[in-house]
Amino acid sequence: MAWRVSQIGFNYDFESFFPKDDSHTAFYLDFRERFETDNDFLIIGIESPTGIYNADFLREVERYATELNELPFVTSVLSPTQIREPIRMGLSLVQRPLLRWQSPDSIVADNLKADSVRIANRSNYIGTFVSENGKALTLQVAHEQRLSKERCDTLARAVLSLADTWDHTSHIAGRAVAQKYYVDVMQREVVLFVSVGMAIIVLFLWLAFHSAWGVIIPLLVVLLSGLWTLGIMEITGKSIDVMTIVLPTIIFVVGISDVVHILSRYYEELRGNVSQSLAIATAFKEVGLATFLTTLTTAIGFLTLTTSSVAPIQDFGLYAAVGVAVAYILAFSLLPAVMILYPAPKITRDGTGTFWNRTLERALSHALKRGQHIRWITLAICAFAAIGAAQIEVDNVLLEDLADDDPFRQEFNFFEKEFAGVRPFELAVQVDESASIFDLRVQQDMAKITSYLKSTYGVGAVISSDVIFSQVNRWSNGDGGAFDRLPSTQRKFDAMVRSIDRFGANSALNVVAHKESNSLRIFGKLPDLGAQHYKRKNQEMHNWFAAELPDSPLELRVTGTAQLIDLNVGSLAGDMVKGLSIAFLIVALIAGLMFRSLTMVFISLIPNFIPLLLIAGIMGWTGIDLKLSTSIIFTIAFGIAVDDTIHFISKLRIQLAKGRSLPYAVKRSFIGAGKAIIITSIILCGGFITLSLSSFLGTFYIGVLISLTLLFAVLADLFVLPWLILTFLSTKEK
Repeated sequence: MAWRVSQIGFNYDFESFFPKDDSHTAFYLDFRERFETDNDFLIIGIESPTGIYNADFLREVERYATELNELPFVTSVLSPTQIREPIRMGLSLVQRPLLRWQSPDSIVADNLKADSVRIANRSNYIGTFVSENGKALTLQVAHEQRLSKERCDTLARAVLSLADTWDHTSHIAGRAVAQKYYVDVMQREVVLFVSVGMAIIVLFLWLAFHSAWGVIIPLLVVLLSGLWTLGIMEITGKSIDVMTIVLPTIIFVVGISDVVHILSRYYEELRGNVSQSLAIATAFKEVGLATFLTTLTTAIGFLTLTTSSVAPIQDFGLYAAVGVAVAYILAFSLLPAVMILYPAPKITRDGTGTFWNRTLERALSHALKRGQHIRWITLAICAFAAIGAAQIEVDNVLLEDLADDDPFRQEFNFFEKEFAGVRPFELAVQVDESASIFDLRVQQDMAKITSYLKSTYGVGAVISSDVIFSQVNRWSNGDGGAFDRLPSTQRKFDAMVRSIDRFGANSALNVVAHKESNSLRIFGKLPDLGAQHYKRKNQEMHNWFAAELPDSPLELRVTGTAQLIDLNVGSLAGDMVKGLSIAFLIVALIAGLMFRSLTMVFISLIPNFIPLLLIAGIMGWTGIDLKLSTSIIFTIAFGIAVDDTIHFISKLRIQLAKGRSLPYAVKRSFIGAGKAIIITSIILCGGFITLSLSSFLGTFYIGVLISLTLLFAVLADLFVLPWLILTFLSTKEK
């Protein structure tokens, strides 16, 4: 397994977040076959604090573009320094440079000044190639479509290395560099999480057992659990991605729970001066059922994530469940073997075990004396949390995992501030069979749609067939601003279409028009304002289209990578509720089978519902949205937190089976299971809190919020659960 883990890869596949087996995904995959992908590009922004209309600066930009064109997998580089506009002057075409930086020295400054005025009035250049303040420009780098991860890495390294040699400040955005950045961060953070997690586990194990034996044995089990889980991932072809990056930490902290409960009971038996073999047998007998049930509930909690429509979440749930199962198998095979083969640790009656017993007994006594206070405080906190939970919003942005101060996020912020943004916008336009993409009325409707997208929707750097036709019409008429529109009649339009190749616009038209399918495409760039924002914008656009162009032969459909990821966000709340419902049902079934009591079912669920409500309240009050990363928190937290409840009620069942009274059984359960519950909860919180060191906000939230959930869960199990049992089960007995 160690050898297999050494071969495991890291990957960040943007398309893995598309809805699986979904009609929208199928539509987009067909759409991009007709046109092209909307995220296979690199945009390189280059700054000039004194302004870009400077011959020396533009000469350097031209050199940068030439160097980029020579890199592997690059198919073309479009630079403002290379753009030529074919303008009809009488009977001939004049190729006028967009920027006349190669003019003679005596007039170059005047020419560039005139160019700046001309460009400022051209919406197809401002926000696309030139920033509005005139202090930055972009190089549009096209590369081979759908490059593999290895080729993307090669391209990204080449571009980044080249940019480091340039004299001007540059900013780079695009799939290749984004994927490399995410993978590099994931590789660093896996090492960080494992190292810090191991240190925390060792520390807490030492504080709990005060012996090398109590540290090494649990550590051996969880290390092998993590190793085997990652090995299974590699064998089955699964790479570490932005979701499974937290998997080693989860396996370590969850896997150690079983070991700690077994060893705590083992130490307790040894403290009673029984033989080693009897202590082992008793520990596994009394903890065995509870440990099996906790493993079952935790694994089921993870497996409920496979009901999600998001493939990375499905994979995370599946492999997390596998890891929990591996940890259980090792805890009941390797652990007892080691316990038998090595001498028992030396245990004294005056050690920490006695301290734990006295402390827990006093804590239970104080809690029961203040039962009414606990009830009212709990109700008040839950009410406050419920108000906050009602304010949670379901939303998602493409770069949700990157903090505002992240260097890569700053690159994207630059393009949103100076240009149109980097979030791709794709609108598929199907033309009815009664019309053609070369009908003037079709292009007139397209012009109205394009105008709406620019002015109301907020799309920048828009490319569409009507924009291309309008540009050709302008060039055909000596670059007159009054002709930056479609021709007025079908005859004139047909004549212009026949001459389009003469103006070198045929290749550009093929990017947005597909003759065989009679379909069109409008694409552009947007600021990354979130799924809900663009959901509203899409609805407003369709309402506008139905009202303004009711008889249009066009059918509109928003598609593209960003849209598909947004669609997944809409199913998050439903997926979460479905997963939690399954998990709650399993816990209710376990409690019902153990006690044959409906009352006990509700008693068992309440302490596990409270932490989830509190976390929802915290998310609502602090403005943390329910998104792709945070949607899994509730299911994971419930699956882990419920373990404490199962250990408590399992201990209670054993005590009641021995004929003990309910108050005494609660006391012995509290003392017997309390130490293990507290220790495992501390270890779990300590392990999960290491995830807050992550550069990814999603991982940060998983660490912090699950740690808080487990903290609330242990408080509920140790203070609310005993009070509920004594209050409601005593009433039932009477």
